[in-house]
Amino acid sequence: MADKGMTLAIVLLVAGLIVGGGVGYFAAPTKVTTTTTTVTQTVKELPLKNAVVRIGFINSDTPDLETFKPYHDQMIQSDMDAYSKTLGYGTTFKFLVDDAAGQANIHLEKVQGYKSAGVTVFEGGGWSSQAQSALSYCNSNGMLMWSSSSTSPTLAIANDNLFRMCTADSALAPALANVMWAFGVKTIVIFQRADSWGDGIVNLLVPLWTKMGGTVQGDKIRYAGESTEFANYLTVADQQVKDAVTKWNGVKERVGVVMLSFNECAVILQQAASYPNIYNVHWWGSDGTAKVQRIMDSSPTQANHMGFYSLLSRETITPLFNSLEKRYVALTKQQFSTYRAYAYDIWTLIPQTMFQTQSTSGATLVPLQMAASNQLFGCAGWSKLDAFGDRAAPPYDVWGFYDGNHAGSPTPGKASVSIVCMQYDPDFQKTTFIEPVLGFKPIGP
Repeated sequence: MADKGMTLAIVLLVAGLIVGGGVGYFAAPTKVTTTTTTVTQTVKELPLKNAVVRIGFINSDTPDLETFKPYHDQMIQSDMDAYSKTLGYGTTFKFLVDDAAGQANIHLEKVQGYKSAGVTVFEGGGWSSQAQSALSYCNSNGMLMWSSSSTSPTLAIANDNLFRMCTADSALAPALANVMWAFGVKTIVIFQRADSWGDGIVNLLVPLWTKMGGTVQGDKIRYAGESTEFANYLTVADQQVKDAVTKWNGVKERVGVVMLSFNECAVILQQAASYPNIYNVHWWGSDGTAKVQRIMDSSPTQANHMGFYSLLSRETITPLFNSLEKRYVALTKQQFSTYRAYAYDIWTLIPQTMFQTQSTSGATLVPLQMAASNQLFGCAGWSKLDAFGDRAAPPYDVWGFYDGNHAGSPTPGKASVSIVCMQYDPDFQKTTFIEPVLGFKPIGP
């Protein structure tokens, strides 16, 4: 019995050790092991931080350099730098200013020069012929071209690299036809630049005009944009006007000259004074002759005499527009215009998309332009674009040239000033005549 009891005690002791050992294992505190890992992260500075960004501006015609260069260098560039500073980037912008000297081929050479210099974002194509000459090159080489004044309908192309802050003349043609008809014109003589811009307007205008019941006297008179002598053209036009007035029994108000021209119109006006028929009927123009400073400076007497009426997209007068107008007049001593406002809005938009992408590459920025422009309410108002990347059609003001002391003059004492004398609303196809400025009541249809 004693041996059996001893054996049981030994078994229980061993069992207790085993069980205790197990309990001790699970009841013991957990051992904590701490591992420290060092992660090295390289933070890169934003590419445009404190960078100098070169951008391009190609002036269309040499006489405009007098005002366009200081406007871009001293006003637009300064405001772009201030905007960058406000955002904390410290980026500075530098315009490379070139001059196309009124030539499409020179404009293309300047664009190619930008590409060679690594600049792929620029404002240019001020004349539609210049924009057209460079468009294929821009599309093929990832360059972004913005224009503040090209309006040819032939350049209303979807998904290309040209954007236009102004309205295409596909909207101008019906407006011009309706305004002339409401004024009392029944027969027109067409005097135009022989380029895509002039042809584009005429090709739209003539069918609309004839459908309304109007007539076109003789053949279109087309002149090369580089012309400086217009006697031969004016001789033909003068005879056409004479024949048309005769058909209307001497009522000159029934005959109008559609003058589709740019700065060279100042020379045409000077020479036209020697042709009594064409000089004594009303001329009608587009944005190409509205508020043109060269006309007011070089041919004020002739422009004031004719009642030269030109359609221009209505100015949306914003506080920013008024502020810029004061600065511009102080800087240049000339009138501010919608197209100057358009240029300012272009360079409001482009830096925004540059900072958004941290890129100055035209190819990178092109896809962002449409959406960014549609969200911008700038100096010239809402910059909404249509499907072709052109400004959506607005109402029109009709600008005439008058002596500086005329009613409504913005700068009394000047030899010639531009004043709004009519307005056109495309939604209602309604023309409103501002008779105190016109100085008479149109005879109407």
